[in-house]
Amino acid sequence: MTMSPSLCAFLLLSATASAQTWYELDLSGRELHQLAVNAEYRLDPKEPLELRMASASPGRYTRHDFAKNVYALSATDGSGHPLAVERLTPSSWRVSQHQGVVRVTYLLFGNRADGTYSQIDSRHTHLNMPASFLYAPALASQPMTVRLKALPAGWSVASQLMPQPDGSLTAPDLSYFMDSPLELSDHQLLGFDQPSNGKNYRIELALHHQGTAEAAAQLLKKIKAVVQQQQAVFGELPDFENQRYTFIADYLPGVDGDGMEHRNSTVVTSSKSLAQADFAQIETISHEFFHAWNVERLRPKNLQPFDFSQTNMSDALWFAEGFTNYYGKLLLKRSGHFTLENYLEKLQGPLNTALQAPGRRWYGPAAMSQQAVFVDAGVSIDPTNYSNTFLSYYTYGEVLALGLDLILRTEYDTDLDAVMQLMWQRFGRAEKPYQLADIEQALADISGDSSFARRFFHDSIEGSALPDYQALFARLGLTLAPAYPEQAWLGRLGLESYGDALRVRGVALHGSPWAQAGVTDGDLLLQLGDVRLQSTGDLNSALAKAKVGDELMLTLRRFDQQLQLKLKVQADPQLVLTEDPKASKAQRKKRDAWLAAKQI
Repeated sequence: MTMSPSLCAFLLLSATASAQTWYELDLSGRELHQLAVNAEYRLDPKEPLELRMASASPGRYTRHDFAKNVYALSATDGSGHPLAVERLTPSSWRVSQHQGVVRVTYLLFGNRADGTYSQIDSRHTHLNMPASFLYAPALASQPMTVRLKALPAGWSVASQLMPQPDGSLTAPDLSYFMDSPLELSDHQLLGFDQPSNGKNYRIELALHHQGTAEAAAQLLKKIKAVVQQQQAVFGELPDFENQRYTFIADYLPGVDGDGMEHRNSTVVTSSKSLAQADFAQIETISHEFFHAWNVERLRPKNLQPFDFSQTNMSDALWFAEGFTNYYGKLLLKRSGHFTLENYLEKLQGPLNTALQAPGRRWYGPAAMSQQAVFVDAGVSIDPTNYSNTFLSYYTYGEVLALGLDLILRTEYDTDLDAVMQLMWQRFGRAEKPYQLADIEQALADISGDSSFARRFFHDSIEGSALPDYQALFARLGLTLAPAYPEQAWLGRLGLESYGDALRVRGVALHGSPWAQAGVTDGDLLLQLGDVRLQSTGDLNSALAKAKVGDELMLTLRRFDQQLQLKLKVQADPQLVLTEDPKASKAQRKKRDAWLAAKQI
């Protein structure tokens, strides 16, 4: 939608009846993705006003210095007289010698539409609050109110902020406000009512896209099936404030692919249309909605309260994110989105990654979760050895949830759903933060075997042991086996064509033939066996001639010296998960109990 440069949207944000902040969203500079922000704060004249720009955002686990996109900041008193602004840190300012009213003006640059950042252009104003607005820590506990004025024709608001009879939007405090993304655009609004505990909750889809009404209806249908299957896991929906939950979805050119959960809403974004992506983001939607229970309300103690000024480190992300990853896919199978074959293919990737990850030598999932402060969209320019020292807590937790679920189903006549329900009843419903010992206790109570729960946590949460997936799948009539046992394999290695050679980009995976031979970052690979290496196609040709167990001579150039190394060819370790055609009736029954749709 094209707008006149003179059109503006006005927001008024109040911290108390006497203290208020207002924002003017001036779209005249939209080609520069620039937002002019004017804020007013009222406070005790004796107290200096400290203002901060967040350095962390709900749902992310690493530092994000949002202040880098704030500039031209100035302040006046209530009469318009200039006030001195002192920059205390890269993300904080202090205004002193005011009379109780401080008006602050600054410019914000925003051109990334996703679940963390902001984008201002002619199509929409997509705001994530930590990336957009200065806040006053002194007013953090006070209610906030947003008023909208002069929205462009056809535009409306999508947000978990609470609408009031006068048209304003409110948040009970800063934490809720900062966790409330805001989409101003000419989006579609679809939805359905979902009953739980005697209430009807409105599940909304605020869809900003260029696709058809049929595609929108199809997405909503898939969302409804997912919502119902997730409700069946916990036995109820969370008691969403305002009895409303909103999916804010931007499927537009120029946005970035992402998904981010919030208390009563989720942001999902992609540059692909629904039809073009074949509704692939339903996986993201399923993952993020499961977070409405697991992490928004069922919350690790070390993520509570959320610190906007720095990162919270947690040892529980294998549970908060990894178990959510497991359920996000499992419930798409239960909802009918995946066939059995589709779902088994979806499990193969995480299984292969986790089983082959050299990083498990160093950390179990609890310690791996603590690495999130470095890897969750963290930025650095120095190389790391993460390919050998890190396994994503998403993947680690997902395969552990899978293994634990199958153990409980085949050895204890219960399931992981029961563990999640108990954790919800004890901690999530009351929003009482949990610690790792609480998950272990829930596992002990559900299994009836405290020694099993202690052993599992010692070996597979504090340690890095993984269950015997081959044996577990066999109990359900499924086969986990090598996909290409006779295929020659040297391991994954980053390579790029470089003149008459292939240049190595990054370190080789520990245990691979490349690593065992000593190949490293920056090496120029010249020849493998009798094949000259100028492209990855040449490498594939050399491997096609090799057999498992062969020794191949590799010629390379390193620091202007030519070397020859021996590579011993291994078998491709990739595994494939398939249905066993000889599965017994009892095995299929156990499998159906795991994968079939559940009743609410």
